[in-house]
Amino acid sequence: MSKIGERRQRLPLRFPFEKAVENFRSKALSHDDYDPATTFVWGQMMAVAVLRLLEAVEERFGAEGQELCRDTINEVGRDVFLQMASGVEVPPDVGNIEMASLIGSWINEVIYASIEEAFVKSEDEAGFHILYCPHQDIYRPFDCRVQRYFVEGVQQAARELWGDRADFDAFFRYSIPQGYDTCLFEMKPREEGEDRWRQYSEELQRRALERTKHRSGDKGEQK
Repeated sequence: MSKIGERRQRLPLRFPFEKAVENFRSKALSHDDYDPATTFVWGQMMAVAVLRLLEAVEERFGAEGQELCRDTINEVGRDVFLQMASGVEVPPDVGNIEMASLIGSWINEVIYASIEEAFVKSEDEAGFHILYCPHQDIYRPFDCRVQRYFVEGVQQAARELWGDRADFDAFFRYSIPQGYDTCLFEMKPREEGEDRWRQYSEELQRRALERTKHRSGDKGEQK
């Protein structure tokens, strides 16, 4: 397994929120008595807030509210990746599936602060195991769906910047919150007219609304 950040050097993107990152390193991490775990706690609080806000909007406003949340998170993912990748030239010796894999590494290691083990099986198949995710001890299995919306925005931005070179699809297989040792995702070139990542997100959205109906029914029975 490569060291964290090592394989990302093949695709020279930037950290998003550049000024804030610089200030964090110089004004916080430079202090010997600053505990980075406090930033972790803050990040978990924000992540749980986003998740609970999504659930509350789903319960109050149904599919319309759900889609509004999804679009908003999509836009954040798109903006973040544009900060990272605008103006970057992809090395000519990086093939399309390696490109998808490297974008995955930037998502995993930087945007999601996770530790990955990436693999490329062939010219049209790659993937990665997540060995550690900051949310793994906080999220229930179904909660991970909210992270998909950020990735949708990243995919949109990558396609805007690099067209067919970044036109890949990703497939969820299993996760740590489900009881597995790792989270496994696979990546392939996107087939024309298909967007399997978004399609599976929509399936999860339908399930979420069904859960909301059951929760509302339970509350009614308790009254």
